[in-house]
Amino acid sequence: MQPEESAPEMMAREMLYSKNPVGGAIFTSPPWKVFLFASAVGCCQILAAIAVRLHSIPTAQGNRGFLYSYHWSLMFPLIIPLILAMAAAISEGMRSCIIKLEKNGRIVKREPATTVSYAQALSKELSAWARPLLIGALAIALVMVLADTYNLWIGFVPGHSFPASRKPEWDTAFNVANWGATYESPAFREYLQMPPSKTGNLLFDIASYLSLIAAYGLGLFWFGKFTLYLLAVSRLIGGQHPTHLFCPLINDLDLRMGLKPMSRIFNNFLAITILVEAWAFYHRLHLIKLANNQPFHAYITTTLQRIVFPPESPTIPYPLTHFTELFNRSSWALNGIDVSAITTLLFMTLPIIAVCIFPLWRIRKFVGQRRDEELGRLQKEYEEALEAKEYDRVQLVEHEKTCLEKTNIWPNGNARAKRYLTIIFALAAGALAPPLLAIILAVRLSNTLSNYVRLVFQRGVADG
Repeated sequence: MQPEESAPEMMAREMLYSKNPVGGAIFTSPPWKVFLFASAVGCCQILAAIAVRLHSIPTAQGNRGFLYSYHWSLMFPLIIPLILAMAAAISEGMRSCIIKLEKNGRIVKREPATTVSYAQALSKELSAWARPLLIGALAIALVMVLADTYNLWIGFVPGHSFPASRKPEWDTAFNVANWGATYESPAFREYLQMPPSKTGNLLFDIASYLSLIAAYGLGLFWFGKFTLYLLAVSRLIGGQHPTHLFCPLINDLDLRMGLKPMSRIFNNFLAITILVEAWAFYHRLHLIKLANNQPFHAYITTTLQRIVFPPESPTIPYPLTHFTELFNRSSWALNGIDVSAITTLLFMTLPIIAVCIFPLWRIRKFVGQRRDEELGRLQKEYEEALEAKEYDRVQLVEHEKTCLEKTNIWPNGNARAKRYLTIIFALAAGALAPPLLAIILAVRLSNTLSNYVRLVFQRGVADG
């Protein structure tokens, strides 16, 4: 099949964000501009924290100031700007890979009478979901922050105090005199001499959590847009009423069937996902620190370390010692979980995992089907050539079959996709239940445990 006739190329904002002007303005800007602007907003937050004396609150239980809450002070000036800049770079990649696939003849019209190009059809699919996506992203972001702060705002109402479930931190620092004796230290007593004002604390909290809503909203909006993009890509070439056809490149030296233009957006998306899941895992450890009034590293160097590197036991044989800590209720750190934590962690893990599984595997399924169809066609052609004793043609078809059989289903390569997905699922498991991540690390680091798990699994399959 011949490539589609050239048409004026659509820009990223027109193709992906035609009915989302604000999102389009952000995610189609140069990545460096997005990073600098978002980072400047985060730096302003730090300056505001210093101005209202919330940046450093030294206590006997560690510093509870804004600068020492790294899921705020590092996330907003550095990590969130990096994620937004990478998303902006991927947006341009999403556009360019569609244009390249059309130009290279990898995606063609199924019917010659079809007047809409693949890029135009994709843009139409995305624009239909533009408004629901924006409303949904903002609504979920609002719910996440309200769930995270349900026990915060009541403490600012005259005649009311903060519930015991609200752990003392910078967002309740005006009430520092009532934090309790466990936080007493010389530096803490000095801080008590000049605590922040209630009004200043409230205004800073409002600004900070509004910025969190904006960050969650932008993140959910972009992840939703990327999900819809992948679904539209697969639906247009393999849905119930496909308008276009994927034509694999058989003799592809990169072993990608001509889909290498999609590899960069796959790799960058999975890299963003790893950053988000790593933050979710860090947030879980931060909640454990607050719940147990202990240094941040204490849970890692005790519970998790005993799972990954278990001490010798006179009664329990190795490698079963890796699992003994799992029967200790404190290892699961359930005291660090409340309504806000559950809501936040679920929204930071499950939707992303759903994106990785459903749309990515959907594309993988259709690409695999097309490869199998081409292999079937080549097998038939091989038999016909063999029957006709056209041996030159036999060798050519046999070579094409071999090339196609060696190709990767994932556009970014099967091995690389597997590594990315393994890291993502491990971090997601760690964010929801940290001992699970420790077990995964133990399996990766210990050949004995790895062989043991593989043996148990094989026995279970055989018994089933």
